[in-house]
Amino acid sequence: MGTLVLVSGFVDPLPALPGLHDFIGDGVNLSGIREKVGSLTIMRSDDDEHVPVELTDHLAGLLHTSAQIVPGAGHFLASDGVTTLPHALDAIV
Repeated sequence: MGTLVLVSGFVDPLPALPGLHDFIGDGVNLSGIREKVGSLTIMRSDDDEHVPVELTDHLAGLLHTSAQIVPGAGHFLASDGVTTLPHALDAIV
């Protein structure tokens, strides 16, 4: 089994990005994910302007885990000052 790392993950429509609504549709089927991966890590920032923190926390709850919080990482973009992601690397090694 492998490792799944989700960064700023969500399964709900995003108010800031309505163009993604068609991809989400009526929801995302999460059944079986926990059984198909050996390790699951969900990460979010405390100041993401694109994905509200409650949406990533909602995804984490649906997957029966909690999100690791990376303070001040925004949406994990280079423009947010994020050019490496050691937390993700730590999750897979």
